[in-house]
Amino acid sequence: MVNLSKMSESLKELMAERDLTQVALADQLGTGRTKLSDILNAKNAPGYKTFIALIEYFHCSADFLLGLREYPCEEIRYQPVRPFGERLREILQETGTTQYRFIKQTKISWSVFYNWLTGKSFPSMDNLVKIAGYFGCSVDFLLGRV
Repeated sequence: MVNLSKMSESLKELMAERDLTQVALADQLGTGRTKLSDILNAKNAPGYKTFIALIEYFHCSADFLLGLREYPCEEIRYQPVRPFGERLREILQETGTTQYRFIKQTKISWSVFYNWLTGKSFPSMDNLVKIAGYFGCSVDFLLGRV
C-alpha cells in the first residue's frame, strides 16, 4: 500500500528544491491543479499517467516518489518509461512466471491484468508497488527505467 503522506512529502521536497509552486507544476505537467493539490495534501495517489509525468519531470526515482527509497537518485540515467503491458510481459517471461500463476498469487483479476497487457488501462500506485514486491524488484525496474 502506498503511503500517501510519504509521497506528498517526497513531492514537496522535489518542488522546494526547484522553487516550484503547485500552479507552476500543474501547468508544466498539463494536469489539473485540484488533482495535484490532492496529491500534495495526501488525499489521493496520482493516476498512472500523472505519476509517470512526475517522475519524468523531476528525473527522480519512482521508488523515491512513492516513499519506498530515501533519496531521489537523480544522478541515475533513467530510460524512458516503457509501455506497461510490454514490460509486464517481459518480466513474466524473464522470471518464468505464467500469467495464470501471477494472477492467482497476486489476486489481481484476469480482466484487470488483460487490460494492462493490452494497454487499455494502467495499474494504480498500490498495484505498481504490489507487482514490484511480487517480482522482488524496484518500481523503476518494473517500469523499464533501469
